[in-house]
Amino acid sequence: MSGFFDVLPEPERTRVVSIARRRVFAKRTVVFHAGDPGDAMHVVRKGRFAVQNTSGGLDVNTMAILGPGDHFGELALLSGDSIRTASVVALEAGETLSLHRVDFEKVLREYPLASTVLLHALRGQVERLSARLVEALYVTADTRVRHRLVELATMYAAADDPDGPVTIPLTQEDLASLAGTSRATVNRVLGEEKDAATVDVRRGKVAITDRTKLEARAARGR
Repeated sequence: MSGFFDVLPEPERTRVVSIARRRVFAKRTVVFHAGDPGDAMHVVRKGRFAVQNTSGGLDVNTMAILGPGDHFGELALLSGDSIRTASVVALEAGETLSLHRVDFEKVLREYPLASTVLLHALRGQVERLSARLVEALYVTADTRVRHRLVELATMYAAADDPDGPVTIPLTQEDLASLAGTSRATVNRVLGEEKDAATVDVRRGKVAITDRTKLEARAARGR
């Protein structure tokens, strides 16, 4: 289910899950916008969700992609102003369990381990954002695109065949947002990787055809 729920003992876990609201989202549905009031956290059950913000009011930056077992929206419940600091969009058809503020706060009061899980998750977010900032300063856009492809290949790999073929169901715009670059750069890098026989570019998706070679090229910057 999720690390957040898994730390709860039975039958409390079943009770908390039973009061959580099941939410279903179609592909590209906005779960909430940055600036919206925050009254619930979400635990991902199915699908992938992008955490995004905008720079300059126009460019969309994707800070993270979350999948089953991940959670989002808790920051607004923990902060004093209760305002969403980022937008979340369903990248594909997805489902979450939504826990309202009152129930969320009760879980934290009664089960300290749940607080520990959240603290670890928030620390991980800070570390990832710090790493992305350093990367943006010192790593070329081409290499950032390759790094994101490697990360996505790991994320979308089948659990029962982690080294098998991987299809990433994201557009070039999505990849550009993740890498902090332009669609033109992504298109060029994908063309180079296609020539190197590491990827196959399809409409709205990228198939990783040689993950080991892609990882090696990303590690050396090409």
